[in-house]
Amino acid sequence: MLLRHKYSWKLFPVIIMLWWGTAFSLYAASPKIVDAKPYDDGFVIASTDGMLYWTDIDGVHLDSVNLKTDIAGIEVADGSVLAVSPDCMILKVERNGKSSRLSRKQVNDGSNRVVGIACSGGNTFVLTRSGIILKTTDFKLFTSFDFNLTYTGYYEQTRFSAICASGNSIFIAGIYDNGQPAVFTSTVGNIWSERTLTYTFSGEILSLEHQPLSMAYDSRMDRFVLGCTDGYLFYMPGCSHCNSLESKTHADITAVAFNSGYSLLR
Repeated sequence: MLLRHKYSWKLFPVIIMLWWGTAFSLYAASPKIVDAKPYDDGFVIASTDGMLYWTDIDGVHLDSVNLKTDIAGIEVADGSVLAVSPDCMILKVERNGKSSRLSRKQVNDGSNRVVGIACSGGNTFVLTRSGIILKTTDFKLFTSFDFNLTYTGYYEQTRFSAICASGNSIFIAGIYDNGQPAVFTSTVGNIWSERTLTYTFSGEILSLEHQPLSMAYDSRMDRFVLGCTDGYLFYMPGCSHCNSLESKTHADITAVAFNSGYSLLR
């Protein structure tokens, strides 16, 4: 059933919201929406130009903050938003506009930009495009793990695009050098296992062919979800044999989030 609401058209020209199993999508001109997370009874959305937008569950714009710095990804921790820049400067942002810098930039290589941030088990993880995983508990001391170097000869070289975490699992996603999608999972970020990306359709076992661009954890269904090119969502529950693929839109999905039976796509 399609539900229509009044929205802030200045912020989001088109918003479509449907009940569970479908999604409402945000289509806006540049700058690009780069990440979204559930926040209380709504969502917080980040754009590349440093804007954070808080909405209610229907996508109605409520508050916004301009961080005046580029954003590569966001996470919500203890009621605050952690925003990470492409060079891994981390800011803590409150909904009332107050912000503080938790760390200075940690990445000096301009070609190896940060693609996302996630929190799990008291740790904060930041992922770069080339597979450097930075981990910290206090935002003062960071340890560095080079995924591609560590797994040379075991996994193909991977260019990463997304990171996401639940309370006890971390997922990272990207594409191999041959262009095929790749997803890996870990519990504490030290040992990584490849996630199977096959699914069953009409009795046939197929493999995901769409490039992962974003990722979210759906706590209601206890599953991780990839937002992919060409408007596809790829669902990854605990059992890899239960993976599934669903077409949602014709546009690439650069941000996806879930909250209380609602899903947000951009």
